[in-house]
Amino acid sequence: MRLLDRISAFINAESLLTQGSRVIVGLSGGADSVALLALLSALGHECIAVHCHFGLRGNESDRDAAHAKMIANRLGAQFVEIRFNTLAYMQRHSISAEMACRDLRYAEFEKLRFSHGAEAIAVGHHREDNIETMLLNMLRGSGIHGIKGMDPKRGHIVRPLLETSRNEILAYLSVNELPYIVDSSNLQNDYKRNKLRNLIIPMIMEVFPDAQKTLGQTLRNLRNCDALYRKLLPERTDSLIGVDATLLHEWLAPFGFNSSQCRNILRAETGAEFRSDTHILTICPGKRYELTDVACEVIKPRLVCRTLPADGPFKPQRGHLYVDADSIPSLNDLQLRLWQEGDKIRPFGMTGYRFVSDVMRDCGICSTRRRHTWLLCHNDEVLWIVGHRASNHFKVTSDTKNIIEIYIDHENI
Repeated sequence: MRLLDRISAFINAESLLTQGSRVIVGLSGGADSVALLALLSALGHECIAVHCHFGLRGNESDRDAAHAKMIANRLGAQFVEIRFNTLAYMQRHSISAEMACRDLRYAEFEKLRFSHGAEAIAVGHHREDNIETMLLNMLRGSGIHGIKGMDPKRGHIVRPLLETSRNEILAYLSVNELPYIVDSSNLQNDYKRNKLRNLIIPMIMEVFPDAQKTLGQTLRNLRNCDALYRKLLPERTDSLIGVDATLLHEWLAPFGFNSSQCRNILRAETGAEFRSDTHILTICPGKRYELTDVACEVIKPRLVCRTLPADGPFKPQRGHLYVDADSIPSLNDLQLRLWQEGDKIRPFGMTGYRFVSDVMRDCGICSTRRRHTWLLCHNDEVLWIVGHRASNHFKVTSDTKNIIEIYIDHENI
């Protein structure tokens, strides 16, 4: 089967994209991203190629940007280049270059997904990338959720190449005469992932020539095991009797407790307290435990609404809601309330309804925070999971003349 057909089958099997949808595609100019853009374009998707210029490698960064633009033009994709002051971001947040680039990249991708009305953000992780992730997490002491590697879909992030090998990608580029650049930093062994890629995995391949193929199969098996594990995980009780640290961590992780704390909880005496960012856990007589919210008061946010001309200069802000001013019947019918079990939303860029709880999970909102998450509704329709996800109702289109921007007034809460 041709690679294009296999990618199409994988996209359909994993429900990554709908046919002909608009997609934000991360385009570094390297082999994986070039192949991703070419394949999605060939499958009929409307691709917006986004290149992130982090300014960390001097002339090489400029070379990458020029190459990415050339590839996007050749494949008929809209091209967007974003430049970052990465060093300032690293210093401000006291994080590594690797983490800073990741944070900046995905935050900007999400803004562009929203402003362009794209269904998803496609990135070029392939099979070997996922094997590296699995091995790194194993060496860090991860459980099944970590060693299963990356998921084909997580929130708005999709990985159509996740079960495609690097050699298949290079062969596709060669046949289609698509040039790519090589990031010199990937050849250096300064990072643990690079050491795995350049030193350790080649040594494994010498002894086990089929290792990448068999480890890819292992990843698929682990994803299936994790899904089954989540489905069969027993309901949480308040008793510590007969519970091991792994099971306790599964129950308490949504409340902010880590695995080390869970081990200590099992050894603790009556009266001991443990704290996370959101909860206090108290050991009660009879090896039982009690969970209490750190903050019990729920403050209703103050929303600000302002009208903007659609043809005027404005930059969409992350965490803001934008609706067509002429299509929404009346702002007086808007209602702000807390999430309730069973609430549904028709998410922006998607067809059909989903449970709000599932969308909140995709947004990284844990089960504890869901009870304190606000929804903006119009009559019985959920328009916005406040600060996170908008619905398809009253969306801004090319015919929109005036836009209503809605956001939280953080200064006067």
